[in-house]
Amino acid sequence: MALETGTYVNSLNASNPASTDGLAQADDHIRLLKATIKATLPNVTGAVTATQLELNLMDGVTATTAELNLVDGLTASTAELNKIDGLTASTTELNKLDGVTASTAELNKLDGLTTSTSELNYVDGVTGNIQTQLNAIQNIPSQATSTWQSGTNTTESTVSPAKLKAAINATALSMTTGSGTAQIGSLKMAWGKNSCNAGGTVAITLPFSYSSTSSYGVVAMSNDGNHAGATRAAQGVSKTAANQIVYAKAGFSGSSVHWYTIGY
Repeated sequence: MALETGTYVNSLNASNPASTDGLAQADDHIRLLKATIKATLPNVTGAVTATQLELNLMDGVTATTAELNLVDGLTASTAELNKIDGLTASTTELNKLDGVTASTAELNKLDGLTTSTSELNYVDGVTGNIQTQLNAIQNIPSQATSTWQSGTNTTESTVSPAKLKAAINATALSMTTGSGTAQIGSLKMAWGKNSCNAGGTVAITLPFSYSSTSSYGVVAMSNDGNHAGATRAAQGVSKTAANQIVYAKAGFSGSSVHWYTIGY
């Protein structure tokens, strides 16, 4: 009788025993079958319920036990796992999400963001609503143009043209008597009374100084009989000192008393 030898089921010869063999070694064949099966499946202590299709899913798997154990407790669906299909992010890049508590909606707020790091850093240290702070500085946009220009709103935060005009009109800048000076911002003015003969010159000592590069102008206003109330442009304006200018009386006939206005 032919009897093969072997340890695992792949050692068994399907042709043994031959049909002409006697029964004397039948028990040897049975013991060989049992031994190879037990050696092949040493840890199977219960019923194996997996089908051949399920077992065949392991065909070609090269993963280690530790790697397979990574899916222990995994509850993600196939669709969810497929979301990482084609993922090229490195472990370092993925670890940047470690500790992130933002919701999807919060992360989606960055969708389409084109600002640079430098631009975002402009709000570094901001502790309040920027728009609220801007509104507190300038609230004209909340007023009608006519309201702002007329200055009828009692809560306007800027000076309206109407109120600026009223403030200037209320300032005692009399040009008919005496003399004086005024300053509005960087504009300086002086006025007074002078007289000179036709073709003569008038020297004015100012109550303020100006540099040689400063711009200034002089207007002589006659009140004589020939040019009552007429305005004459000064001629030959020159700077003779840090606080003095000289101009010639222009267009006046004879001697005259006139008022001058100097703007600097």
